[in-house]
Amino acid sequence: METQRYLHVVAFNVPYPPDYGGIIDIYYKLKALAEVGTRIILHTFKYERPEAPELAEICHEVHYYNRLRGLKYFFHTLPYIVITRQSASLEERLLQDEHPVLFEGLHTTFHMKNCLEAGKRVFVRTHNIEHNYYRMLANSERFFSRKLFLKAEARKLKKYEPLLERADRLITISTTDHTYFSDQYGNSTYISAFHHHDEVKSVPGSGDFILFHGNLSVPENEKALLFLVKKVLSQLKYRVIIAGKNPGRVIHKTCARFPHIELISSPSGEQMEDLVAEAHINLLYTYQPTGLKLKLLHSLYSGRHCMANPLMLSGSILEPLCSVYRSPGEAIGMIDRLMQMPFSEDQLRDRIKILEEYHNSFNVNQLKKLIWSA
Repeated sequence: METQRYLHVVAFNVPYPPDYGGIIDIYYKLKALAEVGTRIILHTFKYERPEAPELAEICHEVHYYNRLRGLKYFFHTLPYIVITRQSASLEERLLQDEHPVLFEGLHTTFHMKNCLEAGKRVFVRTHNIEHNYYRMLANSERFFSRKLFLKAEARKLKKYEPLLERADRLITISTTDHTYFSDQYGNSTYISAFHHHDEVKSVPGSGDFILFHGNLSVPENEKALLFLVKKVLSQLKYRVIIAGKNPGRVIHKTCARFPHIELISSPSGEQMEDLVAEAHINLLYTYQPTGLKLKLLHSLYSGRHCMANPLMLSGSILEPLCSVYRSPGEAIGMIDRLMQMPFSEDQLRDRIKILEEYHNSFNVNQLKKLIWSA
């Protein structure tokens, strides 16, 4: 093991269990850093997720802070996701030594300015171009009050974002984000998402169903699913499984109309792994070209055929591994063809080669060089 170094990491939410997007990236990044000798001083804001003793197994220290709440923060000039993640005790701990700081997301950067003024090296993991992400969330939102909040938050985030120019380095999660931040601030390095896969486990052969999976409580995912059911999945003769966390009433009602579509609500992690691996096609769709979709990596590391629309592949080099469709009609024809084609050994070899650049070992070596290059 290499000489141990200390690193402060400020997380926007408790990064355990690693069961959604940015939290998956944070947890497996912490784990990879610990495995190469980094002593992590983790600071995490707590809301809706309890403290996690498991984090003490990979971190040198773990400190929890309550996220602020109250109507007054909605009307502050700073973005709500930033102003509510501040703590005097957090700032005191960050400034008591010379260790570098990794802020996870623009959300956590309230204390960044004071860290810079104290001469600390500061890095920011950008999980999205946040003002674009919030604008797109607003477009998918059905409730008027929530839509207003998201639009206001997008404007505040765009105004706040230039603070990132002062960071020693921005660590972007997709090539699209890297291009944007490089053009805007000139201090961006691309390191792909960390995840739980150590190797490609896709099994050649055939399955007998098509799978759509994701967090179904997220409005954008619900919108994507309902579009696919209406335009694609309802037209098929094949078995379809839809699996994900907390599907709403509309999803239950819509799926119940079609006997060949089965809805699995909030499957366990093990059950989801089995579904991804056993499906003949993992069908992916998004309206948002933001970040890197971890369910895309999940499908490629564990599944057989992967179908995706172009926005799902935005910011990645994974298009050669996917069957790309641009319209419902094209998707239906592609499904008909792929259901007759076993996933082959040649496809598996191509997948293993391209996914080398997405392995955690590759990513953590890049991250180490970046943080401790000076």
